[in-house]
Amino acid sequence: MALTANQIKYYREAFGITQGQLAKRIGITPVMLGFIERGERTLQSVAIRAGMALLEVSRQVTAATEEIQSLADALQK
Repeated sequence: MALTANQIKYYREAFGITQGQLAKRIGITPVMLGFIERGERTLQSVAIRAGMALLEVSRQVTAATEEIQSLADALQK
C-alpha cells in the first residue's frame, strides 16, 4: 500500500522531521516533497522510497525511546 500525500505529511510531522530531512532520505529535493505533500505532483515515483524513509525514522524513534526508558529505569534503581 502506497502512502498518500496527506499521510506522508502527517507522519513526517508526527516524527518531527522537516521536509528537507525527509527529502534527503528519499533522494529528492525539499521542493519536490513540498509539491507532493500539497498534491501538486504524483507520488508514483517516490511513494516506496518515502515509505521506506519514514519506516527508518520510525525505527530510530523507537530505538531512542527504548534507550531513554532503559536509562530512566536504571536511574530509578
